[in-house]
Amino acid sequence: MADTEEIIYFNLSTDCEATDPALNDAALGERATRGLRDLLEAEGWRGTFYVIPTDMEAHPQLYNELHDAGHEIGLHLHPAAQGYSPFCGIYGPDMQEKIMDEAADRSANDHTYPILTKLGFTHGTCSIPGRILPECASLWAGAPLFMHYAHPYNRCLIGDLDFVEVPATIDWESRMWGGKHPQDLRVELVDAKNHFYTIEKSVRRQIEEEVPVKLVHAVTHNIFEYGDPDDFRRQTLEGIITHYKNIVADRGYGIAGATVAEIAELYRAAVPKQESELELDLRGYLRDK
Repeated sequence: MADTEEIIYFNLSTDCEATDPALNDAALGERATRGLRDLLEAEGWRGTFYVIPTDMEAHPQLYNELHDAGHEIGLHLHPAAQGYSPFCGIYGPDMQEKIMDEAADRSANDHTYPILTKLGFTHGTCSIPGRILPECASLWAGAPLFMHYAHPYNRCLIGDLDFVEVPATIDWESRMWGGKHPQDLRVELVDAKNHFYTIEKSVRRQIEEEVPVKLVHAVTHNIFEYGDPDDFRRQTLEGIITHYKNIVADRGYGIAGATVAEIAELYRAAVPKQESELELDLRGYLRDK
């Protein structure tokens, strides 16, 4: 049984993108964001809101209120909302830096992490481990399942960049969208019953592998009626939170909600940066006895 003082953290990260040209419903975005805020604060928790620039411009007071209440406000990229091609991963380093710098002032490839570090970002969620979606320029097969320092040249390796990558929780054995996407802890993908198995499997593996900072990381978008108690997706999120608390408590760990920033700082304190070393499994090679 684990020490009851040890904690498995919970984070809800919301991509705030209701003003993306594909939807363009700022009022829905505000209702959803306020509903998510209220649900988190009822638990005594704070969450992370990744906001595209046009959502920020539509509701500056809302995001100031969230920040003042202790929630984390981060940058979310939808290049199409800035007049570019929709997917950051098709661009080289110069254009990615331009897009990110523009977004900071007002998805990913191997250039992304060094640019984020150069621009002063210290943590974030870029990866979806196991995702193979070339039509979105999003290829994450083999990426680390849990929190790690990013690598300067390869997005699927653990590295020594001063950037803590905090992936969403996934089920590495379940596939969706024709096999291109893992089932992740994205609220709107499936119901709470299915999310139970993803949470339970991830918690069990993190305990078995002695992951230094353990996390259940749920994600969603502010394009659903989270302010309505009768909305299915809100009920699903409530179920995810209940499952998290029960699964973690059953294993003798403590529960706590935190922002990605807080969790990344805990990781920095627990894990020193060091150059990664690759080790090829040579057991199957023929050799003289």
